[in-house]
Amino acid sequence: MDGAHVYVVQELASGEFLCPRDGDVGFTPRLREAGGFGDAEEACQAGLDHCDGAFDVVRLVFVDRSLH
Repeated sequence: MDGAHVYVVQELASGEFLCPRDGDVGFTPRLREAGGFGDAEEACQAGLDHCDGAFDVVRLVFVDRSLH
């Protein structure tokens, strides 16, 4: 599957997503507002640094449907 991709981090206890902005990292309950990380390693490190427990890292792929 071709398309741009990013990695997002979701803290499992709260269900919230990491939201990196302007050099700081916060949390948001909405996937749409979650910040994307460029690679899985960066996302995992952010999860370790900012989540209080278990977290998931998910790769999202954005496909331009107008090309199909």
